[in-house]
Amino acid sequence: MHRRLQALRTRHWPIGIAMVLAAVLVLSEPAIVDFFQKGHFNWVSLHSLAIARHSSLANGGVGYSCEWLTSDGSTHLEYFNRYPIVFAVLSRWLLLPWAGDGAAWLYAARQWMNVMFIATALVLWWWLRALRFSRPVAMASLLFTLSAPVVLKYRNMFHFDQPALLAYGLLLLVVVRKVLPDQPDLRWYWAALCLAALSGRSAVVLIASLVLPLQRGLAGRRRGLWLGVPIAFATVGVATAYNIVWEARLNAVSWTSTTVVQSALRRLGLSGNGFSERALERTRWLGGALPKLIAYSTEFMLPLLLVAAVLVLTRLVARRRRLSPAAGPIPPALPEQALTSRRQMLWSTGGTAVLWVVLMKNLFVFHVYAGMVLLPFLLLCMAHTLERLIPELAAALKRSERRVTQCSVVLAGSVLVIVLLLGPSAQLRPVGARRLVLQAFFSDLAAYRSGADAGVPVQRNDQWFPRSPYAQCALLDAPLLNGEPPADAQLSRPPAFPARPD
Repeated sequence: MHRRLQALRTRHWPIGIAMVLAAVLVLSEPAIVDFFQKGHFNWVSLHSLAIARHSSLANGGVGYSCEWLTSDGSTHLEYFNRYPIVFAVLSRWLLLPWAGDGAAWLYAARQWMNVMFIATALVLWWWLRALRFSRPVAMASLLFTLSAPVVLKYRNMFHFDQPALLAYGLLLLVVVRKVLPDQPDLRWYWAALCLAALSGRSAVVLIASLVLPLQRGLAGRRRGLWLGVPIAFATVGVATAYNIVWEARLNAVSWTSTTVVQSALRRLGLSGNGFSERALERTRWLGGALPKLIAYSTEFMLPLLLVAAVLVLTRLVARRRRLSPAAGPIPPALPEQALTSRRQMLWSTGGTAVLWVVLMKNLFVFHVYAGMVLLPFLLLCMAHTLERLIPELAAALKRSERRVTQCSVVLAGSVLVIVLLLGPSAQLRPVGARRLVLQAFFSDLAAYRSGADAGVPVQRNDQWFPRSPYAQCALLDAPLLNGEPPADAQLSRPPAFPARPD
């Protein structure tokens, strides 16, 4: 028993920390979120869930947000899935047991995204360990990086960037384990590229496939890495073409008129259709784009900037006190292969991050949460910074390096829990009168859905939920009548969303 406890304390303590923090993350999830709040969370969650809800085999797994009925009796399917269908189809299947209860379905969706977030954290942990960072440095780096308020605020929002980040992390892990060693196995890399390209909003994977072969020190495998570029682009191209064909078929339109194509043109800056003049101004570099990109990127960089500031302050204090320098920024026992892998990953993730911000500018300026693909680069910078900070801080404080390391891990975990429970994500927990009226509404909604005829349409109302035009599409089973109803039209009437009580 003593040996087991000793092993847990010395070797397996990251497992204990991960289990505790995962439990806090899952147990702190409220049964109902505050739908009176402004922002992306409710809008994007309901929109993405509407797409997942309609990702049935009847339409090839290609989901859409809404089914509209026009006054002449024709049907129009609105806003098709722009990304590979794997995540949407899987989510629809996983959430199907709760589909009859709106509140339970939304709660299960948020917990599903919490599972994705935890899985992403584990993959990034393994990636740092593969780069030969110590357990304490890897754990502290991960916890500090994920404690950014913007990260924890959107961690449980249902959207297509979280699976893409998980796939990107797995791709980076495969690169370190199977590509960078002296005897590479590029088959793992090609397979990981295919899976990552099918994960979700996979632009970051495409960019990474272009950046990685440009690294130095890849003699003998550069040709195989360049082969990954057409593999990744072809995979995304086939998946996108599949969605386009299904949308064109179901809506009886040309492929150039599909929402998938029009959205891609807008995001790449090749078309302004669908953007208001105010939105177009926001996408211009010398208009509103540059300030937004800086502000949104800084939100993700906040923990790194704070830790870097502590490092600078520590060095200033050490210089003022004329303390002896630390043993060195990098442990001397670290193999040259690990140092080379770190440099290659730093340049690869950094180049990918910069190119992503530039190429996906029209997405990022409207959706701050999409910047989560920057996290691997910021995490690696954090690990390098902490690896230098800990010995220098120990020397400045005249404490053992082990004690400072332990305190760093405890501090990082504490910061994450505090931001989780008291930060921006806490604003989504309804309290008092808001919680009561929302519980009553979802109870009425469940009773309505249990007795409603799915074939009877509902009058479309973009304001049914506050600031969420797709709420009816996600939470109701009936088609939506778009426009003025005929005089003899039979309509189903769901319960009205309550007025804000405070």
